[in-house]
Amino acid sequence: MILMTSTFLIIDDDINVRKMLTYLIIKNNLGKVVEELDNGEHAPEEIMFYQPDIVLIDFLLPQKDGIEIIQSCRSLGYKGKFIMISQVDNDNMIAKAYENGIIFFIHKPINNIEAINVIKGVCQTLQLERSVAMIKDAVFHIEREKQTNVQDNWREQIDYIFTDIGIIGESGCKDLIKLIEEIVSLKKKKKSSNYQLQDIYQQIAEEERLLNNTVIHARTIEQRIRRTILKALENIAALGNDDYYNSKFIEHSGVLFDFKQVKQEINHINNSREDRGKISVKKFVEGVVSKLNF
Repeated sequence: MILMTSTFLIIDDDINVRKMLTYLIIKNNLGKVVEELDNGEHAPEEIMFYQPDIVLIDFLLPQKDGIEIIQSCRSLGYKGKFIMISQVDNDNMIAKAYENGIIFFIHKPINNIEAINVIKGVCQTLQLERSVAMIKDAVFHIEREKQTNVQDNWREQIDYIFTDIGIIGESGCKDLIKLIEEIVSLKKKKKSSNYQLQDIYQQIAEEERLLNNTVIHARTIEQRIRRTILKALENIAALGNDDYYNSKFIEHSGVLFDFKQVKQEINHINNSREDRGKISVKKFVEGVVSKLNF
């Protein structure tokens, strides 16, 4: 897929991080860096002035932190994408960042493959959004028919991704697809929709109860989904262990999983005494959704 040119603004108080990200963006023909900032003091004003497609932003910054900047920009009407860069491992802080509209995390110290995969994934999302907008403008009079075709297409894309990562036949695959379909439905109504996974687990359990006349708990749905995603992590790690440059490993590892956890799973494959990698259901499903054309 040929990517349309994207513009970037980088905010990080470490000049080496800024230069590395700029280098990766230019080297991989991902777009143009329009500005670099070393603190958050005037960041919202600079973002609104340059209107970059993507902002790469550190969590902890002098003057004003990343969350404050994102909140200010959203209140001012900025529609671009945020990718957060951070050493932060606190789950509550990370959750707060996702709630405020970041797309993905790039963890420090920066891993080149992870950074490229994440940035490429967001660029592809932008390209899909632009393409869909152009199609809507061109064929507005057949909008209903187009929406039906696109919906069928993104459902096929889910099957393709799940086949790629080896989970299409897993017992929890249907639950995972239902979860993703619900999130897609929410995002089709409002791109920045907030949601609670527990609410969707409960909804899936209720639908299954009505369909099969059996009592099932939301916790059971969650466990099925987590087992399926853990299997995906195992499969991806196995690909990377065999060939670090395997195309499926490169395409999916940093988008669907925390890259540190992929490496931990690879360590476990090579030494069963090592802890297994961990998964984040929200990162996985948001990663899948970012790949869909809907």
